Amino acid sequence: MQVTIITPTIGRPSLQRLIESIDKQTESGMTMHLLLWDQHRDSNARTPESYNSERRQSIVLPAGTGRNGDAPGSPLRAIGLMCARTPWVTFADDDVSWHAEHLALLRVAMAAKHWASTLRTVWSPTGERLGVDRFESVGDDPTRRVPYEMIDNNCMIFERKLGVAAAWLYRETTQYNDDRLMYEFLKKSAGPRGRTGSATVHQICPERLIGMFRSHCSAA
Repeated sequence: MQVTIITPTIGRPSLQRLIESIDKQTESGMTMHLLLWDQHRDSNARTPESYNSERRQSIVLPAGTGRNGDAPGSPLRAIGLMCARTPWVTFADDDVSWHAEHLALLRVAMAAKHWASTLRTVWSPTGERLGVDRFESVGDDPTRRVPYEMIDNNCMIFERKLGVAAAWLYRETTQYNDDRLMYEFLKKSAGPRGRTGSATVHQICPERLIGMFRSHCSAA
């Protein structure tokens, strides 16, 4: 499978965990990992160019590029969508990592479809497992634990041409809602969604959201 992975980043330490999990994928094929930066950096961040390799490239944008109103990282995701050259595109924030079978299971889920999604396991910053997200990574699944529909950016994969068509949604939004906009676009434009049915993404939630995830996540 040929897929571009888009990561807006400030170079926090967990970025290395993501990179290692990408490198350990069992799915054969080509991955291109784009790291998108502006001037904001974690205090212990490595230089962007130090991450470059044959299959990983840092793109440093002008100061302020990474935020539009209350949409952190959203304009950077738009740039990544326009830069992608592979048939498939996915997002991976620098606070996530992947199960070794993540791409393999997504490939199966995408068979004869234009997009697919997976589930995520949510962790606290101190390493407490909060559970499997069955409310903000399930879309319109009838078992969802909330009345609204959405899929987190990190849980979706889609054809590049769909990402190009939707890039303006990421560039123009000023709200913390780009994943909701993308989900709505894909549900309307991309046809039936494939589903892995497994939690193949691990994500560290911010301290302020621990209570919400602890209340809403499922044990399995």
